[in-house]
Amino acid sequence: MTPYAERIRAWLEENDVQAEFLSFGTSVHTVAEAVEATGQPEDRITKSIVMIGPSERVIIAMVPADTRASTERVRKALGLAERPRTAAAEEMERHLGQLMGGNSPLNASGAEILIDPKVLEQDWIITGGGDDRSLVKIPTEELRRVVDYTEVRVRK
Repeated sequence: MTPYAERIRAWLEENDVQAEFLSFGTSVHTVAEAVEATGQPEDRITKSIVMIGPSERVIIAMVPADTRASTERVRKALGLAERPRTAAAEEMERHLGQLMGGNSPLNASGAEILIDPKVLEQDWIITGGGDDRSLVKIPTEELRRVVDYTEVRVRK
């Protein structure tokens, strides 16, 4: 397990988060890989898109796997003068301690988290686990409890 995945796994344990940490021997970077590895349907998989706004403001837009995040909707939701840009891999690592393909709203201190209402319609979801070989299966009620977020439509 990489230090990135271990960071999320340890945070789940330390905060008594009722979630299942999943580790795989193969990549789960893409939605198709996550579906194949978990055996779960695509509608349970989420994407956490990391964006950078003005003054290096870190934003995570969490959307269902079959949709894309809208930088314009994020801009409007946060009242930004300009659209945020997608973060580079090194920025994800530096700001969040997560690798591309393992992004998660879990243990993402310092990030402004926007969760699309479609994600919260599920009773549980699968999100990134810190690196491209780890995922977290978490009830949405538990996600609501442990993540400081704003519920707003950010999908296209």
